[in-house]
Amino acid sequence: MKSITAVVFIGVALSSFGRCKHLESKVADKDFLVKQKFFLDILQHIYQDDVFVDKYGERYFNYKPWEHLEDYKHSDELMHFFEIWQHQPVHDDEVFSPVDQRYVEYARGLAKVFYFAKDWLAFTHAVFWARMHVNKQLFVYSLTIASLYRDDLHGITLPAIYEIFPWHFFDVETIETAERYKLHGFHNVKKLDNVFNVAIKSNYSNAHGDVNYAHTLAYFTEDIGFNAFYYYYNIDYPYWMKGVAGKELDKDKRGELYLYLHQQLLARYYLERLSNDLGEIPPFNMYEKYEHGYFSNLRYYHGVAFPNRDNYYNFYHPENYDIVRDIHFYTTRIADYIDTTNDDYRTAVENLGNMLQGNAFTVDHKKYGSLDILYRDLVNEGRPYGKHGDNLPAILMQYETSLRDPIFYSIYKDIISYYWRLAATFPEYKHQDFVFPGVSITDVHVPEGLFTYFDYFDADISNAVNVESVVEDVSSDYLYKFGRNSVHNGQSFVIKARQLRLNHKPFEFTLDVTSDKAQKAVVKIFIGPKYDENGRKLHLEKNYMNFFELDHYVVDLVPGVNELKRKSEDFEYWVEDHTTYVELYRKVLSATDSDFKFHLNQKEAHCGVPQRMMLPRGKKGGQTFQFFFMVFPYHAPEVEQYSTFDAIVSCGVGSGSRYVDALPFGFPFNRPVVHDYYFDVPNFKFHDVKIYHKEEPVNMV
Repeated sequence: MKSITAVVFIGVALSSFGRCKHLESKVADKDFLVKQKFFLDILQHIYQDDVFVDKYGERYFNYKPWEHLEDYKHSDELMHFFEIWQHQPVHDDEVFSPVDQRYVEYARGLAKVFYFAKDWLAFTHAVFWARMHVNKQLFVYSLTIASLYRDDLHGITLPAIYEIFPWHFFDVETIETAERYKLHGFHNVKKLDNVFNVAIKSNYSNAHGDVNYAHTLAYFTEDIGFNAFYYYYNIDYPYWMKGVAGKELDKDKRGELYLYLHQQLLARYYLERLSNDLGEIPPFNMYEKYEHGYFSNLRYYHGVAFPNRDNYYNFYHPENYDIVRDIHFYTTRIADYIDTTNDDYRTAVENLGNMLQGNAFTVDHKKYGSLDILYRDLVNEGRPYGKHGDNLPAILMQYETSLRDPIFYSIYKDIISYYWRLAATFPEYKHQDFVFPGVSITDVHVPEGLFTYFDYFDADISNAVNVESVVEDVSSDYLYKFGRNSVHNGQSFVIKARQLRLNHKPFEFTLDVTSDKAQKAVVKIFIGPKYDENGRKLHLEKNYMNFFELDHYVVDLVPGVNELKRKSEDFEYWVEDHTTYVELYRKVLSATDSDFKFHLNQKEAHCGVPQRMMLPRGKKGGQTFQFFFMVFPYHAPEVEQYSTFDAIVSCGVGSGSRYVDALPFGFPFNRPVVHDYYFDVPNFKFHDVKIYHKEEPVNMV
């Protein structure tokens, strides 16, 4: 693209004969930096309209997109949005939820306004108008979606969602403390690099005691990076969206991806439950009381708290009868599809995923509805709020908070059970489906113990406090003059929420693989349970659904012995923690005013899972899990990986070339295991490993 210069450093790293994750980078040019700075400016202190240090002209303030149709491609597609907006706008007196069907046409329409803007000038006018007038949650949601698709925005880094909307990630105690620091003028706060620097120790919701057993997992379910990942998945694949021309989302096997992602969330959650001596994920039955309540201790910006739920709450009551009836009708029809379909495996799985989510590619939305949305509606027991009198969106009505609530995992356990029902209608994989003729894993070298621990992570929550209106020459601070308005009495400040988050020490393994000839292969690594919460050995026939995929990559085998070495930091899918808002500002400033290089790469890709979350916590004395290693023939995907998008600056959503190979997601654990001895092939290997936890999580006050 024009706004990024050529590759300047680091080629593709090679380990043994396998390709590691992308380490290529590009360097942003001046044009790109202008765009990057615009996003940093426009998203700061999101609920204030008078925070822009850079001056916007009168045309920006008077701009109304429906009066400038010449600024947009396909303006006819925007007319419906312009009409509903002028008659019934959505401002900040409402709490937006992407799951609430009333807001879908607004989200779709606003995303189109941003996407169809003809050039950068028109785009900035549309964004500025929306920033000033549109409900802020809706604005950020639609802007983030549009930014993924515009060709002139590839590589743009948006601040992490937990730094744009810290209220949805950090408890009220943290937010109140941040506000007090600002109110008291940062009294007794020391400066670092001429900036007031505050670090607030931030608790999880179980700080003052567990309301139930599931609440002990708050450090996991409330991890801000984990929740941000799930938010961005739903940004990449909005259920209401087909994609744009040339980037249709069905190219990415979105139905199968929906099923596999949620199945993997369940598997990872179960591993963490075992580390806390908890057993199976409890089922959800809409006719019976649900054991685990949830108290988030979160509040919306307006001051109203996210609704809580008591233990043993009963959702089967008159106000929910209509939803319960619809769920009953749709699940009956879905089960009928599963039991009667003659579709091949790939088609059936894709269809099932689409109909369960109820997305834009479902085979018949009228017939199958959306269990995903209906279940979220069912458990949204918020109090009436706002001018429409709708229920206040609760935890599952916001994607960025969904993973926090234990009921999420129980609901999706039920949803994913339809996948396992479908998978059971296909033949079990047998020995001949697994064997790789001429290839065997002769040995596995893995450390005797892996180690997890908790360490501190800082997030910039300066957005959580209100700041003064911009005044001419209020400050000589270099960050302020560059556009950052986290300033008090002319002095820059940064407020950080500091949390203990799960992490692990790096590790590596070596596979000794013999091959009778030169050939391509794939290596997959899973981690799964060895014993249940009572110390009883888990047999594969009852345990196949609990294996969590860690890595999947291509190798070039040579005749004879191959030593395949792999470091945990090279595993695909996993990303580093996001650079903080203030550091992004500093880097863009340095790249603008000096020779500093602003590098663009995917080390912090929004579509990746936090590397910290790779391993379950384990126990102080060690807890036995098992790795599963597989070397399997390479099956080329329909479209070669990375061939239709620039993997240095994009996740490739809608490209059709995101995936390593053509294997079904989760293979070989994607179908029920009836006879575990079929896994006894030379190219498969189970290997026990102990995970030691260095220290217990600490609640801080």
